[in-house]
Amino acid sequence: MTHFINQPIRQNISTALTFAARIAFAFTVVLIPVRYRFILLKQSIPPVYADYTNLLLFIADIFMLATLALWGVSFLFSPHKITSGPRHVWIPLVGLTAAGWISVITSFNQLLSIYHSIRLIALFAFYLFVVNEIHSANWVIIPVGLQAVTEAVVAIAQFIAQRSVDLQRFGELVLDPAWAGISIVVANGIRLLRAYGLSDHPNILGGCLAFALLILLAAYFRQSKRATALIFFLPALPALLVTFSRSAWLAFFAGAAFIVPAEMIYRGKKTIRHLLWLTLISIILLAPFILAYARFFGVRFGAGDSFNTPTVEQQSLGERVLLINYAAPIFLQHPLTGIGLGVSPLAFKSYYPHFPVAYEPPHFALFDAALETGALGAVFYLLLIILPFVIFFKQRQPLLSSPWTVAAAALWVAVTVVGFFDYYTWMLVAGRLWLYLALGLWAIALDKIPHPARTQNGSPFKELI
Repeated sequence: MTHFINQPIRQNISTALTFAARIAFAFTVVLIPVRYRFILLKQSIPPVYADYTNLLLFIADIFMLATLALWGVSFLFSPHKITSGPRHVWIPLVGLTAAGWISVITSFNQLLSIYHSIRLIALFAFYLFVVNEIHSANWVIIPVGLQAVTEAVVAIAQFIAQRSVDLQRFGELVLDPAWAGISIVVANGIRLLRAYGLSDHPNILGGCLAFALLILLAAYFRQSKRATALIFFLPALPALLVTFSRSAWLAFFAGAAFIVPAEMIYRGKKTIRHLLWLTLISIILLAPFILAYARFFGVRFGAGDSFNTPTVEQQSLGERVLLINYAAPIFLQHPLTGIGLGVSPLAFKSYYPHFPVAYEPPHFALFDAALETGALGAVFYLLLIILPFVIFFKQRQPLLSSPWTVAAAALWVAVTVVGFFDYYTWMLVAGRLWLYLALGLWAIALDKIPHPARTQNGSPFKELI
């Protein structure tokens, strides 16, 4: 049907559809942490948390699907080649997706595994969209900044009020630190609510803020982006603090440890001056929270023997060890194809009807990949983790000279660090979207580096800055 439209008009329509897809992409990024969702199919299997068994469609999913649909239709009017990005990224992603589908065969709940496998296909398409259509840093910095500042406003308001702030229509949980099941920090018998924002959990919010802050930190060191980045960065930093997410704090500092030294080496004294100003402003912002809640921060780092005595902190650490210990025998019985993508809580219920803690995946993404998709999925996931670092260190001299390759590597460091301590980058919508976005940004940044650092031929992307 499009053949009846002349070429210039077809090209204009395709360009308009692609631009609309980028707008939908921007909304997807802004809404990544938001838990507002629709239930496509209920599968009530108590006492397993319903979100692990229901088939859900999140608000970010809707905009991601709109992104892909608009992009797909644009090809009807102007077909063109799709770039898959570097081989060390797209091959493990394809392999991981295939392993997810293979795991359906032996899954403890085939419908749920099919649902998660379909998600992996959509996420791979999302990765391809990022690689092919996100040509300007503004398409990343602005949505990421809006995500961070929106969540920061809600999170800080929740923390100060020590309750939810009546945004349930936008997906906010009803929060009260006195209730069981609400994430808190306890010091001297006082229960302090951790900030949730519009997310499902403070750890998820913390991870999203840490990832966003690293992109904004990289942008801050660019002269043309400094003011924009600072506007978004400053409210997000205290919001990250009041999530009390240790994995998110560590992820941010690990990523910053990539960005700051590279900037100091290649940009010299100007970087040091800008870093000192940012550090001073950050201290001024964070000091009131740290001083007012020092004992609660102390508890998160083991003060008062909180890691060894029967406290919330000891319980949190103990649960992580227990989940891995209970999962190991299950993996050994299903080493090849796994127990099924996305069904580890149900496998725990099947094996252990009387479980000492809540049914949830182990807090270690690589182990979750092995448990749910077997050795094949674990190998591809491991390759996905380590190959970007191998490429980075092998070609570190040209890569370190590119601010956006450093930023992309730092973001991948942060995503990897979170995966060592939590499972949401493996299983949950917010974590998966950030993971695939990070890989897409790495592919874009790598494509800008001249041979031999580039791992695949293809037309160069426009300047990110």
